[in-house]
Amino acid sequence: MSDEKITYTEAMHRLETIVSTLERGGMGLDETLKLYEEGADLLRLCKTELSAAEGRLHELQLDDIETELQAEEQ
Repeated sequence: MSDEKITYTEAMHRLETIVSTLERGGMGLDETLKLYEEGADLLRLCKTELSAAEGRLHELQLDDIETELQAEEQ
């Protein structure tokens, strides 16, 4: 996988392609391992992106709760 940043959507699309290719089989061991490694890297990237998104959503929910509480106090 290259060092350039790819989006979550691009990573998922590539991961789906890799899974499909691996499921079809017919490749040599080296190519299979190369694709598996790329897939593992993409999976880590997707998990990291999802975790960051979940954290941001949690922050937004806390902000909403805080705003509601402040409104109730007034």
